[in-house]
Amino acid sequence: MTSAAPTQLRVPYVIAHADEVAPQRLRFARRPLGGLRLAYDDPRRGDMACGVLRVRVLNNRQGPPQWRKLNTLRQWRCMEKLLCQVCGRAATDPGTGRIPWIMTDTAFRELPEDPAGGLTSAPPTCRACIPEALATCPQLRISQVVCTVARAEPAAVLADMFTPGPGPRATPTGEHNVEISLRDEVLLPYTLATQLIVQVHDLQPAPYLVNQG
Repeated sequence: MTSAAPTQLRVPYVIAHADEVAPQRLRFARRPLGGLRLAYDDPRRGDMACGVLRVRVLNNRQGPPQWRKLNTLRQWRCMEKLLCQVCGRAATDPGTGRIPWIMTDTAFRELPEDPAGGLTSAPPTCRACIPEALATCPQLRISQVVCTVARAEPAAVLADMFTPGPGPRATPTGEHNVEISLRDEVLLPYTLATQLIVQVHDLQPAPYLVNQG
């Protein structure tokens, strides 16, 4: 009697792959109204997003999955277009107009001024993919609350920080995953964004989604 073949784990849409790494040739350029801003040696359309320089990555999903890393382009797209981080399709529930979201201690931060909302760096998860995500993601076994939100908007980034020098070159400061507000005009010019953070509004627990596709 032969044993059944093991079920292959689906790689979520937002997970980075080994062959998606791209060169990062950075420098500081003079801004039109004075001051310096982090830039690439060969500027391209799409380098800037939400007013901040974004890390370059490929979007081919080639190579072994890097389970603890997110592809910046796909994470950003999920946040702005409200796509499911597992399947990459629209996450908004067509019946209610609300967006299913799995919140964790590591990716969600409450805001004192918004008791019914908060900040998160994790994209939404559509209703159909919630059971699979809860069953297969180790992080979600540590802490998770299944919710729905009314809307979300870009608010901040997680970023690596740089400083000028020597010469026009950009030198890493060694600071990684620093949360920088999109309104922070002082630090944004020294920021290389790796993930987009959104502010969610009207967050409501939705335990009924856990066992329903």
